Amino acid sequence: MKKFYWYIIFLITLSTSAQVNWERARSEVQLPVELFHSTYAVNLPTAETIGSRELEIEISHRFIPTIKSGRKDFWGLDGPVINRLALSYGITSSTQISLGRSNLYDNYEFSVKQKLYENDNELFPFMLTFNGGTAWNSEHPVIESSDSKAFQFFAQLVFNTMYDKKLGLGVVPSYLHNSHPACKENQYSFTLGTYLQYYLSEVFSIVWEYNPTVTGWRDYHNPMSFGLEIETGGHFFKIFLSNSTDLNQTQFLSGADKSFDDGDLRLGFMITRLLFL
Repeated sequence: MKKFYWYIIFLITLSTSAQVNWERARSEVQLPVELFHSTYAVNLPTAETIGSRELEIEISHRFIPTIKSGRKDFWGLDGPVINRLALSYGITSSTQISLGRSNLYDNYEFSVKQKLYENDNELFPFMLTFNGGTAWNSEHPVIESSDSKAFQFFAQLVFNTMYDKKLGLGVVPSYLHNSHPACKENQYSFTLGTYLQYYLSEVFSIVWEYNPTVTGWRDYHNPMSFGLEIETGGHFFKIFLSNSTDLNQTQFLSGADKSFDDGDLRLGFMITRLLFL
């Protein structure tokens, strides 16, 4: 009988020891760093990516007439418009691919976004992401769709940080190859984009974006935009004013045709919806 008691005590001790060892070996789950809520500021990308096996649908519009046109064009809303339809898919929580089409030159753009590094620090959190890809101008007025000049390439390094979980800062150095396909010689553009976003609440935020050309080809003016972002559970709606009508990165990075300083602003919006597959 004593042996039976000692056997029971031994089993209880072993079970307790195994439980303690299992608890100590368990590793804590590291949540990803989240700074900006959306994958875009206005035109420039943020360092955020969508999650694994998630699908993001985007619809964007830029009205071509400026708000200075007044009642004649209903402050630009009578159009016509430049539009973009895009789909993004999360291969992993750090890698996403996107395919977008703009009706400007029937431009098809494929891109890959890859998180490189993230630092979850209360004092100075930051993220570093690469975004790059290629585009095909399938209906350019002076270039055959089969010509090598119909293709453009871009690469971006996206740096994001956040202050007090309210004020986000983004810096996006970008390189664009074949900036102006109609030119006889290949052109390039190097830009240094930046944006600020202030989160007023969990739903509303204001955003400002500027993308100056540092060197290379530029279409008259540097793009600048500002506006409002509304977030409702995986659904983002952005409405803003901008001197640029271009949407795909290979077109936007080449500059703007109107002057922001002269008040030649167009109304634009972006709607994104996140689906879980």
